[in-house]
This record gives sequence, structure tokens and C-alpha cells, in this order.
Amino acid sequence: MKQWILFIVKIVIGIAIVAWILMQVDQTKFANYYLTMQARDLFFVILLSLISLWIQFMRWKYLLRQYSDSFEQHDLIPSFFAGFTFRLMIPGGHAELSKVFLLPGRKRGKIMAFGMERIFQTFLKIVLSLAFLPVFFPDYLWLCIGIILIVFAGYVLFPRIPILRDYAEKETPYHQTFFYTTVYSLGVYAVMVFQYHILIVEQYQISLLSTAFTVIYLWSAGVVPISISGLGIREGLAVYFFKFYGVPAAYALATSLFLFVLNAIIPALIGIIYIYRKRENFKEIRNSLQTSREILRSLRSDRYGNSKKSNQQ
Repeated sequence: MKQWILFIVKIVIGIAIVAWILMQVDQTKFANYYLTMQARDLFFVILLSLISLWIQFMRWKYLLRQYSDSFEQHDLIPSFFAGFTFRLMIPGGHAELSKVFLLPGRKRGKIMAFGMERIFQTFLKIVLSLAFLPVFFPDYLWLCIGIILIVFAGYVLFPRIPILRDYAEKETPYHQTFFYTTVYSLGVYAVMVFQYHILIVEQYQISLLSTAFTVIYLWSAGVVPISISGLGIREGLAVYFFKFYGVPAAYALATSLFLFVLNAIIPALIGIIYIYRKRENFKEIRNSLQTSREILRSLRSDRYGNSKKSNQQ
């Protein structure tokens, strides 16, 4: 019940932020943005969206292969699109994780694949956001460097957490997996940069590099856990950072909302179809979650017992 309340609160916060921003901008310009979109620009942006989906799918497929052996190729696409739906529909930490239940077989490796996908992406977004921040706020250069070093230390120490090794379904090369996941994630980021650039440069002169500096914060908006999929946060950041390059708030807001619908809402609608077709798979969610909790408790108990025995010796 608490999770659903939190979920509803996050939706309200996101919508409220967007509504507040919309009240502050020129609403005529906001409406004209959609009425004057060029068919050529729309074609290329949609094409880039398809490329982004392909890159994200390949990243999910790669991570599953790294962490699990028990899945079928034909189940990957339903699981992939369902992830977009769960991200918007289900409250709490069980959101996108639920996509692993569209993949038959053991769940431990699949849960690890999902977890590492989230962790590696969050790491990359934090590092890039801090690396670009001095472009806008030079006074924070050394603070950003210090935090980046701490984050890198976390990256080095993370694989040494015992419970990760105990819970893993099979041995996985940590640094190699991180490298390839980062390459895929940078591809998603690059596509997003080109999408924003195509839509904005049509009306306002802005360099591709300037767009890249701004888009990193829009891409990272979901890291801030106060709304669903960064809704409202992303739009506020778009308005704030694009103003440094003379892009009107109405134009930045309209571009951000359009790409949110294209890159998140439409895949989520496709995911609903797959979820309905695979609805029988979700009968095992409760049992699988309970099994995961029991495994974690067992691992903690074993480690505690071994530690206690070694201390007695």
C-alpha cells in the first residue's frame, strides 16, 4: 500500500512540475512547436528512436548472456518492451525488474543482469553529469573531480561485495561487462543527443557539442527518484540548460515532452501487448520474489555463521 501511495505521489509530482513549467512559458510558442514540425525532421528523429531501441535491446541481450544461461531468444523482445511498461506502471523497486518474469527459467542470473544494467548506467550518468558540470559552473570543478574519484572507488570496490558473488548464477568478467555495457549506453546517449539537436537546430543555432553538454542531464533525469521516469525533472532541466544557448523555454519543454513520448511512452504501449500475451508468466512473481528473499537470507546467515566460527577458532 505504501508503495502505491509513493507511486501516485511521484506521478502527481511529475505532472505538477510539467504543468507549472507550462504555465511559465509562452504557450503559443509551445503549441506552434508541434504545428510547425518538419516531416523530414520527424522522419530522422523516429529513425533514431528505432536505433536507440535496437541498442538498448542489444545491451539487455548482452547482459542476459553474461549473467544467465536459462532463457530463450524468442522471449527477449517481450521482456525488453515490458520493461518500458513496468517502469511507468508499477511502484517501488519492483518496477522494471518485473520484466525478468517474462523470461522462463531460473531468475537469479536475470535479476543480476537487470541489477548490473541499472548500476552501470547510473555510474555512467553520474560520472558524465559531474564531468560536464564545470562547463556551466566552473567554480565546482574540484568538487566534481572529488566526487568522480569517490564514484570510481565505488566501481572498483563493488565487485568485492560477497553477496554478489554468492548470488551470481555464473562467473562473469566484471570489467569486460562494464566496458561493453558502457559502449551500448553511450550509443543510447549519442542517439538522444542527435534527436535533440535535429529538433532544436531547425529553429535555433546551437552546436552539437553544446547539445551534448545539455542532453547528459536530460538523459540522467531518471536518477533523481522523485517522479516516474524523470518526468518533470527532465523538462525542468531542459528549460534551464538550453537557456544558456538562447533556446526559449517553450521550445525546450516541447522538445523534451515530444521525445519522452517517442522514446518511452510508445515502447511502453508496445510492452502492454506483450504483457497481456505473457500474462501467465506473472503467476510466479510472488513465488520467485519470495525465493530470492530466502536465498539472500540464507546467504547472509551462512556468511554470518562462517564468520562466527572463524572468530571462535
